[in-house]
Amino acid sequence: MEAYPDRFCHDLPTKPLIANKILVTGATGYIGGKLVPELLARGYQVRVMVRTFTPQHQERWPGVEIAIADALEYEDLKKALKGIHCAYFLMHSLQLGKKKFKKIDTQVAINFRKAAAENNLKRIIYLGGLGDPKKSLSAHLRSRLMVAEELQKGITPVTFLRAAVIIGSGSTSYKIIKHLIQNCPVFLFPLRANSKCQPIAIRDVIKYLVGCLENAKTTGNSYDIGGQNIHTYQMMLKIQATVLGRKRIFIPSFFSTVNICARIASLFTPASFELIKSLMESCVNDVVCQNKDIIKLIPFQPLTYKEALISALSRESQKDVSCNKNEAIVIANGALEK
Repeated sequence: MEAYPDRFCHDLPTKPLIANKILVTGATGYIGGKLVPELLARGYQVRVMVRTFTPQHQERWPGVEIAIADALEYEDLKKALKGIHCAYFLMHSLQLGKKKFKKIDTQVAINFRKAAAENNLKRIIYLGGLGDPKKSLSAHLRSRLMVAEELQKGITPVTFLRAAVIIGSGSTSYKIIKHLIQNCPVFLFPLRANSKCQPIAIRDVIKYLVGCLENAKTTGNSYDIGGQNIHTYQMMLKIQATVLGRKRIFIPSFFSTVNICARIASLFTPASFELIKSLMESCVNDVVCQNKDIIKLIPFQPLTYKEALISALSRESQKDVSCNKNEAIVIANGALEK
């Protein structure tokens, strides 16, 4: 593990269980793409599940076993899960819009738990969303909860991690927040922006995902995971503006139609209207950690929201994705001084 000092989990207090073969679904997504190299760095045998094969997969994950499978096809899932000890369930269909993602996500969860049982899988680790199940939840958060409930109906123990907004250079929420601050000088803020959110850095999400695999006490249990801070969504935007060195005007407004707000936001960000709308509908819900048991089982200090933003900006500069490298470093250093 010392050969990977830049990895998120190099200082994780848990120990690798390298005899176990791990399946990572959603490996081509942002979180799955970050998880795979962490598992490899710790010595795990890893199989990734993708819908279609491309040579880039082998280049991206040298030495990793690649399973071609559609999660809606039960026979595909059975083959992908064969010989697997633990599987990470990181799939969702949110980009398809409200009318489709609920039905598809539920069916995928049903298929997965049945295929897991048939293959005598020992564990499933699922990353879903925060939100009080006793209250009225948005379609997005309700769907993430329903996926957990479907998976838990099977005989395979499920570890359910519940996170709010994930902050990282490739996360959808981070990109939306960043592009809005970069491109929109004035914000009319609806009342829903007063809802509370406990964002978490991608670094800390990955550490919890790996830590749960390596701590048997987490098997079959549910945990809330979050960063150090609880903010309103308005405050999250203001902090992002500070980090980026942008002066933005925030005006209180009773104007709160999600469709119109999402449509306007889609003009300033690369995300689709349907995706932004689904995420905005979740902003009416407080998404704050209630269950804090994970802190005792996998002890480490999570990043603050501001630290997570600076880390994301720094990684963007390294990849030369969306800003000049020197400019991003200057901005990040300036933000640290504020």
